[in-house]
Amino acid sequence: MTAVLWWTIGGIVVGVLAPPILRALTRRGTDAAVLLAMWGVLVCVTLAAVALPALAELLHRCWLALHDVPPAPIETVAGILSAAALAVAAIRAGWQASRTGGRRRRLHDKHAELAWLLTGRGPRSGTVLWLPASEPLAYSLAGEPPMVVMSTGLRQCLDRAAVNAVEAHERAHVRRRHHLLIAVAQAAAAGLGWLPLMRHSPSLVRTLVELDADAHAARTHGHHGLRRALQTLQSAAEPASALGIGGNCTQLRLARLTGGRVPNAGRFARSTAVWGAALVLGTTTLLTFAALAGLASCTAV
Repeated sequence: MTAVLWWTIGGIVVGVLAPPILRALTRRGTDAAVLLAMWGVLVCVTLAAVALPALAELLHRCWLALHDVPPAPIETVAGILSAAALAVAAIRAGWQASRTGGRRRRLHDKHAELAWLLTGRGPRSGTVLWLPASEPLAYSLAGEPPMVVMSTGLRQCLDRAAVNAVEAHERAHVRRRHHLLIAVAQAAAAGLGWLPLMRHSPSLVRTLVELDADAHAARTHGHHGLRRALQTLQSAAEPASALGIGGNCTQLRLARLTGGRVPNAGRFARSTAVWGAALVLGTTTLLTFAALAGLASCTAV
């Protein structure tokens, strides 16, 4: 069996084993920023493993055509299966990304209209849209500009420190582009849902971004206020396309905040996230150029 097929098998094994490993590291208290970077790298490795047979077969056929040598049947079958999987994944992922983007734009537009009605001006970056509602609400929205939305009922059931912690949590979602990470995870699940890593990515990433936002809020405002807010808002409602503070892995988050035990990987976490994102981007770019080079060489032949 060729090295390409071994690489593909290894990448698929990574896609199968990665979810329980990531969940175990999450339970052990590993910093969420590090785990998000690990998730990005693992997704990239798995995607490359699925794509490699098709790219390798394309380049190999071009080389064989120049030397009048027939291709090996096993490599041809692997290349066809890989190309078919990529085509289906691209269509399904694109459709999911389009749906997600449309829902988020509509939700953002509705809140922009609310901002005009309530304040007489459109939403501005860095400000909070306060809704006159007795029910405690807190969530953030992707868009231009991104928005943090909170209700006046929040002030009635939480003290000032807890409200500040909630606001810091939602601002962390916006600043760290958590909405984009979830959109990518949803697209990956739609495109390659037959792989456990992709299928579980939405729930994994949703948990990790909440832990990451919690860690940021706890470092800036302390864990006591955030813990009170989580206990009060764990059943709070939020729009489907928004990121709210309550309702997701609350018990795990409270356990991390118990006794002030908040992971703080500091510079290491930030640098790991940066290098992880760079690796994902670099590998994706490399695959794109490989595909273009293969197509160009085949056209020339």
